[in-house]
Amino acid sequence: MLQAIRSKAGSLIVKILFALLIISFGVWGIADVFRQRTAAETTVANVGGIKIQADELQVGVNRQMENLRRLYGSFTIEQAKQLGIIDGVLNNLIGSDLFMLEERRLQVMVDDQVVRDAIVANPNFHNSAGTFDPNLFKFVLSNNQLSEARYVSLVRQDTERAMLTSAVASGAAAPRALVDPLFRRQDEKRIADTVLVPLDKMTDLGEPSEADLQDGYDKHRASFRTPEYRGLTALVLRPDDLVGDIEVPEDKLRKEYDARLGEFQTPDRREIEQILVPDKAKAEDAMAQLAAGKDFVEVAKDVADQDESAVKFGWIERKDMPPVLGDAAFALAKNETSKPVEDGLGWHILRVTGIDAGGTKSFEEVRNQLKTDVARDMAADELFKEHNDIEDALAGGATLDRIAEKFKMKLTKVEAIDPDGNMPNGERGPLTDGDILHTAFNTESGQTTRLTETKDNGYFLLRVDSITPSAEKPLSEVKGQVKDIWLAEKRSAAAAAAAKDIAAAVAAGKSLVEVAGEKQLPVSTSPPVQRSAGGQSSLLASLVARIFELKPGETGISEGPNGWYVAQLKSIEVPDPAAAKTAVDQLSDQLTQGIQSDLLTEFDKALRGRYRVEIRQDEIDRAF
Repeated sequence: MLQAIRSKAGSLIVKILFALLIISFGVWGIADVFRQRTAAETTVANVGGIKIQADELQVGVNRQMENLRRLYGSFTIEQAKQLGIIDGVLNNLIGSDLFMLEERRLQVMVDDQVVRDAIVANPNFHNSAGTFDPNLFKFVLSNNQLSEARYVSLVRQDTERAMLTSAVASGAAAPRALVDPLFRRQDEKRIADTVLVPLDKMTDLGEPSEADLQDGYDKHRASFRTPEYRGLTALVLRPDDLVGDIEVPEDKLRKEYDARLGEFQTPDRREIEQILVPDKAKAEDAMAQLAAGKDFVEVAKDVADQDESAVKFGWIERKDMPPVLGDAAFALAKNETSKPVEDGLGWHILRVTGIDAGGTKSFEEVRNQLKTDVARDMAADELFKEHNDIEDALAGGATLDRIAEKFKMKLTKVEAIDPDGNMPNGERGPLTDGDILHTAFNTESGQTTRLTETKDNGYFLLRVDSITPSAEKPLSEVKGQVKDIWLAEKRSAAAAAAAKDIAAAVAAGKSLVEVAGEKQLPVSTSPPVQRSAGGQSSLLASLVARIFELKPGETGISEGPNGWYVAQLKSIEVPDPAAAKTAVDQLSDQLTQGIQSDLLTEFDKALRGRYRVEIRQDEIDRAF
């Protein structure tokens, strides 16, 4: 883990320490001990007398949403509700409090010496000699905004939690009677010969009769419906509609530039390598080797046992470095090496391999961008000011045409549009905004909606002029589609019959290669496949499943997108658990973890029976 952090972290402080402050907390993690409980705040849940406040829940939900935004971009609170994130965070908070209550009931306590030993053993506080360094300990806590007393409290609570969860679940283990058979099943491999009877070789299917067409039409009526269409009159006003008419004062642009100056600045950076040694003697030894022309990375390996990933820090800003090291590094020219620099961690020798002096874009360089952004903000403010006036005009009976004229809103009329924004001729309609269409299709005919805000700070209102219900298309309009469906079904049936004939011939004693050759169809031998066909692109999952239903020598058929397959099982490779100790141990660990997780879940349920849990859904709804 430390090596991974060393190679990926971007801060020089992190690289020097080799790791951030990392503490593994069981079951529900460390988040609960940072919760600030304020009696005046709104209670969303009460767990045996411990109150969970709305702001605690909001902090946890926001943390989860930020993680999802990093992965997927935009992520709204409505999506969080749909995915159950709010309920999940609340359950975690409740679970943590339940464990806390049980720890108090059982009087679970940890001796001070145990806490001290845990801290001393934490490698994040070890110096380059591998021993606990009090100065490094204080330095790490300071950089993570933790007092020593607070950190000791966290370690104590974590240890107490670990003791309780260990008592509940640590004795559970997956029995060999479960592991070995499951391993044999999961890792069993089979090889089969396969033949594809392709759909495109099924010809001479004839023509459907009128009765066939009618029957096909009746079976697939749902496929031949027109969508519901609505005729709309809509008024839409967006900030971008007003931007062109807005004059942005020069002084406002200057103020915006000053306020966003950091956005237009590229920081001064250095690409840095470092040798870190525990004492002056080793530092002097390193300097002597460098002076003799030896490679920097080789010297680091020789005197400090540092590998290349620990030496090369990449591009670093000055703010990410301790002052004494920053002063030394940023005074160096490219490819220049510093003299040894001492601090609380040891002796540092720095080498600058690249310089990016950074800079600031001038006001004129970003003037157009600033003008567009400020104009858009001013337009949004103007629209907000007009909101009440538009509402008053609507309440006074003003028509949509009058409102459009008075407030310069774009008036759009569309005779017919479906929920996806398409018109009957298949073209895209003039209204494609999902929120506008959703509102339109949830409004009665003849009704005018209220003024509604759009996601880009604009507004719209609309009137539903007409509704054309969804209807079945008559057979005469879709006869060609019905015929295509009939032919596809006949083609699949013919391929299936051919596949069954091949399988029957093999079952009667012929070889698959012989029967397939008579029909000029190639035979393929599969690679060894397992039950889970994931990643096995050469075989369909449905075909793999069919192969695992067969006995050696048996044949079976399976449908695919391009035809029907005939498969004959050639061999079965049954794994020996005794010969695959590593894989079996991994499976055993997975099963054990699942069993332990189930035990902790049941323990949580038992605690909910012992301690009263009250959830105030009305307060949760108000908070979100």
